[in-house]
Amino acid sequence: MNPLPLSVLLLARDESARLAALLPRLTFARQVLVVLDTATRDDSRDVALRAGAEVVERPLEDFGRQRQFGLECCREPWVLWVDADERLDDTAEAALRRAIEREGAAAGYRIERRTWFLGRMIRHCGWQGERILRLFRRERAHFEAAAVHERVTVEGEIADLDGLIEHHSYEDWRACREKLVRYAALGAEQARRSGRRSGALDLLFRPPLRFFRMYVLQAGFLDGGHGLALCALASTQVMLKYLDLWAEPARPPDPMDRRE
Repeated sequence: MNPLPLSVLLLARDESARLAALLPRLTFARQVLVVLDTATRDDSRDVALRAGAEVVERPLEDFGRQRQFGLECCREPWVLWVDADERLDDTAEAALRRAIEREGAAAGYRIERRTWFLGRMIRHCGWQGERILRLFRRERAHFEAAAVHERVTVEGEIADLDGLIEHHSYEDWRACREKLVRYAALGAEQARRSGRRSGALDLLFRPPLRFFRMYVLQAGFLDGGHGLALCALASTQVMLKYLDLWAEPARPPDPMDRRE
């Protein structure tokens, strides 16, 4: 099959092994663009180039700005945003191809994501049925500045695609610990930018409320020991986030965070 008029956009830092597994699966796109954090210390750049991807390097300010920079480097009329720890299943790839080839009215498409945690797919904890806007027309989209959990805004109709994005971000305990600390700091930075503060009530109530919501209200207990561990990690991340926010005073809001 001929490659689609599609740019695949990835951000990466020290992701050589995952890039080596993912990039050969992206031959359906005319352009595969890897935006590499200049702090990368492994051979991600060489791995990406050997696989035929384009590489641009830029210091990571935050994920939203990094993703927007990458979007501005994309050439094709359609863009697919994925991460190095994600895979499209065969159904999603076929649905993506049909959506682009038929040139329908939609300007963007959501795809359901399923996440694995320490080798087990999580079916509850609020992670079930998660649909994320990942395929969109390049000229109708932009990313908001965001320290973490960046989102794309698309002008026009949004539809859903069949298939799944398989997310394997939490493969071992060490990766879980590192991601917990990193995302707590990024979440605090994002809150700090918007002028939010943290106090005793946040530290006292937000972590147990997060655990209760995920484990009880969102039925995380049905995921067994993996669900319990995941909910405990999530509540710990909330605690670290608000401790970080409490320890360092908030700054005035960054006007880039309210980009129109």
